[in-house]
Amino acid sequence: GYLIQSASYFSVEENMLQGGLLLVGSFRDNEVDADGFLVNQIKYLEQSNINVNMVFVTELPEHEINKMLSYKFCLPMRYTKELARLVHHKTRGNPMYIVAFLRSIIKQRLITFSVKSRRWIWDDTSIDVQMISEGVVELLTRKLQQLPHDVIDTLKVVSCFGQLDEPTIELLAVGQFVPDMKKALKIAMDEGLVEKAGPIFVFCHDMLQESTYNLIPMEERKTLHKMISICLLQDPNVADSPELCTLAVDQINMREDVDSLSPVEKALFARLNLAAGKHAIAASSYQQARGYFEAGIRMLNGNCWNEQYSLSLELYEMSVVVCFMDGKVETVAGLLDMILSNVESTDDALDARTLRAKFSASQTKYTEATDELLDVLLFLGEEFPRDPCLPRVTSEMKAIQEMLKDVTKEEILSLPPFQDPRKLKAMKCMGLLISVAHYSSAKLMPLLSCRMIQLTFKYGFCEETIAGLGFVSHALLNYLGDSQQASRIGRIAQSLIGENQNGNSLRARLAGTIVSARCLVEPVQVTCEYCLEGYKSATIVGDVDNAAWCGMLYCTLYFYSIPDLLKLRQYMVNFFHQMASDKWAIFTRES
Repeated sequence: GYLIQSASYFSVEENMLQGGLLLVGSFRDNEVDADGFLVNQIKYLEQSNINVNMVFVTELPEHEINKMLSYKFCLPMRYTKELARLVHHKTRGNPMYIVAFLRSIIKQRLITFSVKSRRWIWDDTSIDVQMISEGVVELLTRKLQQLPHDVIDTLKVVSCFGQLDEPTIELLAVGQFVPDMKKALKIAMDEGLVEKAGPIFVFCHDMLQESTYNLIPMEERKTLHKMISICLLQDPNVADSPELCTLAVDQINMREDVDSLSPVEKALFARLNLAAGKHAIAASSYQQARGYFEAGIRMLNGNCWNEQYSLSLELYEMSVVVCFMDGKVETVAGLLDMILSNVESTDDALDARTLRAKFSASQTKYTEATDELLDVLLFLGEEFPRDPCLPRVTSEMKAIQEMLKDVTKEEILSLPPFQDPRKLKAMKCMGLLISVAHYSSAKLMPLLSCRMIQLTFKYGFCEETIAGLGFVSHALLNYLGDSQQASRIGRIAQSLIGENQNGNSLRARLAGTIVSARCLVEPVQVTCEYCLEGYKSATIVGDVDNAAWCGMLYCTLYFYSIPDLLKLRQYMVNFFHQMASDKWAIFTRES
């Protein structure tokens, strides 16, 4: 092979020997020019009465591969038929790739000899999921250029996604990118370029998708992404569908040059980015959500706070919220300054002020955060002393103790839904202030939890009601020493968390608090497991502080439950490794 590849250094007249010369070589005919030196040299040899035998190695059809496998495995062809189909699909019948692929699956022990069955056996499913080689991708890429234009255009559209399902194809068919996308995809499947898994079409290799995408000129890509996005927007429920909304937004965001969009288009896609960000938060994809909110902000016009006030306010606020979830708080201060310098009313500033207090707390400025939240609560009609005295705390706790004496979960669920928007904001603000007051003014915590229960019985049930019950259970134990009622209220809160659609978020916030109230009454093993559930929920929702608290509490309680010490050691090692990697600051804070 080397002599043929280096044919420019080969001369028959200079190398002809007295006896004979046998020269064996190989070359790829698609890489050699018809009038190139190698072809001319072969013609010269033939003209010099030297016997030249050309053996053309073509792609083997599936039935020939089946014959070969049947012969090698000493099995009837009906046994090897499915394996032959898989080998042909993965290698496109290229003999060299067939050999390489068979060696690969044998090395991975996907083909083995069964002593029990006394024959060679294999797992078709495991072989089917094997990635095709880069050499086969190269063959398919060359074949791509020879396909009909409709098929190429269809594959260009698919390459913008990576994978595409049948419902989306139905929407795209309305856009008439090609006359019949399904027919074109069928041809691509027959050629081995695309595979179908259920309703989803996907390229058989990432390199093939990349090669197809690179066939689209740079300027045409921008137009194609926009056309695809607008086509998907024909679905009237696009904003409410997480999958469809994300697909449409991803396509327009891939354009990058926002300035080329019209003002109407910018406003439309800014709203879609807002919706996609909310869907991403619901799926716990916080980094992705942050990207959507940032893209939406970039699509706002220069005078957005006057012309797109509500949209601007929501995008900036959601961007701050997801920064806390994602742990990327570097930009929070700038975003909050932008909001607070442009809000039109005190009511509109409340959420931003609450977020600013949360940011201050994350920077260990607890007194500053507490003062901000108390001011917000005062504006909402809920006044609290900045430094409450113990007699008042005890008095209010006894009143709540009596109120909750015989209350059941069913009674709480039978309360009407919480309707007053201002008091609902107050409930959320009190929930946040409880976690901050732990470091600045501990006696505020029972007063806040009592007020949350009082508002619940006055205005109705809401998600923050569950938080109020969890915090009250902790306060009943710490201020009144009522461990029995504390445990009972904690169990009610835990049961309500399990039935709530935002259970992970609530469990992350309250697991440690509920466990601390229950562990004095119930078996340690039971409460210990709930700490682990809290830790898992906190990691899912990105609540780093509560993940640290639940993890530490779990290790502590596990120690008292007659543990397997080696297992406990591994738990603690894993926990502290995670703590170090996430740079949990909870252990460095000064209370």
